[in-house]
Amino acid sequence: MSVRFRLFSSALAVAAVTLAGCAQAAPEPTATPAAEPAHWSYDGDTGPVSWGDVDASFETCAVGTDQSPIDLPATVPAPTTSIRLSAENAEGDVFDTGHAVEFEADGEGETLTFGGDEYSLQQMHAHVPSEHTVNGQPAAAELHLVNTDADGKLLVLGVLVAEGDASGALAPFIEETTHVTDEEVVTLDVSAVLPASLENYEYSGSLTTPPCTEDVQWVVLSTPISMSAGQIGTLEGVHNHNARPTQPLGDRVVVGGTGELG
Repeated sequence: MSVRFRLFSSALAVAAVTLAGCAQAAPEPTATPAAEPAHWSYDGDTGPVSWGDVDASFETCAVGTDQSPIDLPATVPAPTTSIRLSAENAEGDVFDTGHAVEFEADGEGETLTFGGDEYSLQQMHAHVPSEHTVNGQPAAAELHLVNTDADGKLLVLGVLVAEGDASGALAPFIEETTHVTDEEVVTLDVSAVLPASLENYEYSGSLTTPPCTEDVQWVVLSTPISMSAGQIGTLEGVHNHNARPTQPLGDRVVVGGTGELG
């Protein structure tokens, strides 16, 4: 064995030991802890006026020009569009988001056609009192039926609630709000939840909670449904006054619409 070969072999051995040592010393990758979601509320320092300051992703809540809810006119404008609803039974879980009690649908139970586009029901939640007002007056409560199309575009069907007779169709949802930890599957007859008339207000707006994403199509039914004082009180007892104040209409135009169920 030549000196040159021995030196070369020694160099390889040293390199192998060095590499092995580096491999052993390399630190194990650590998982980055998930960031805590930004806390927002309906009052105090994290209330609606301050949503845009709570988190950078909520900026639209402060600077957006097409925000919801809005004050709707006392008279529904002459209809220029029409919706078609095919509503049946929908099954889903009821849970508390921390801001509202929500019914998470199975993606079935309602198909809504608007402007030639088809939407399906994803979830329903309640606000007490209503977020949309009519001629400056809020309703006792408001239901939001959140729908998406195949491309993920949002359409929210707003249903105003007046105090009166109890709603049998909403009883399973309302009863479950008092023990949402049970994760019980609830069945809702969506067609029975809605009023007889589908006359509506339509406008382009936003989510009414952070991050206040815009380009949301709103269809707010002008005829309220009825819930008893006890039912409204149950919802209010879970989340009291979870309603964002109305936002400026700006350059937007509220149009009227009709609809049919079938």
